[in-house]
Amino acid sequence: MASERKVTRAKKQVAGDVRKIKPKFEEERKSIAPIQAKNDFQRKVLKALNNAQIVVLLAPAGVGKSLLTMGTASDWYVKGFVNKILITRPAVGMGKTLGLLKGDLASKFTPYLMPLIEVFIDRHGRGKYDTALNSGDLEMIPLEYIRGRNINDVCIMDEAQNSTKEEMFSIITRVTEKGRLFIIGDPTQNDLKQESGLVWLMDFVAKHNLQEHIEVITATSDDIVRGGMCKSFVKAMERESGSKTSAFANLPIIYGDQWHIEQELGSL
Repeated sequence: MASERKVTRAKKQVAGDVRKIKPKFEEERKSIAPIQAKNDFQRKVLKALNNAQIVVLLAPAGVGKSLLTMGTASDWYVKGFVNKILITRPAVGMGKTLGLLKGDLASKFTPYLMPLIEVFIDRHGRGKYDTALNSGDLEMIPLEYIRGRNINDVCIMDEAQNSTKEEMFSIITRVTEKGRLFIIGDPTQNDLKQESGLVWLMDFVAKHNLQEHIEVITATSDDIVRGGMCKSFVKAMERESGSKTSAFANLPIIYGDQWHIEQELGSL
């Protein structure tokens, strides 16, 4: 029965049907408090998430990347503005651990996406998270499995600095006309032994004048909001390894034309 429900729901999503919200949940839907920006970086991010089809966040730890992206996506889902949230990340950095963990692929992958999952649970509760997960409305998959899929609603890609050129091209070309893609990355934490797909994307978009399709927002350690200790440690690491802007210095900064999500979803 569970598999039948998933198939039915999937057919509705492909057909473009909007998920219906039961009347008893309308008041709860209206009571969801909007995410409040804590600094200029977060204000820019929230604006971009609501206006750009593809948003890339180049930022260090502690600036609120997970909160802003998953907070926005989960609010849209609970309000009925989108039918599905897909979250993914490259398998790089997991080593042999993924194969040793018990359970199916989703169960094995969950620990690596907990920063995003915790935002969903904190904002909307364990019950809504479990319901979304069990119905297939929230799906977690490794980036290498994204090929052949369509992104019709919202996809969040974490740890994008560890993607390859091929993986980045693959996920970008999965986005449909109404789909939205949020890409999160920190170029200072690249575990690859080759050029990062994140760096490739910035160069590729600038080279071929594709700025209308993407908006890129950068942050530095000055934008950290997690706490004083986090900021102190990040700044200390910057002093040890070089300038805080060194990882972003050679990346073209791209600001795409605004893509109004309100046209498809109504005012948020």
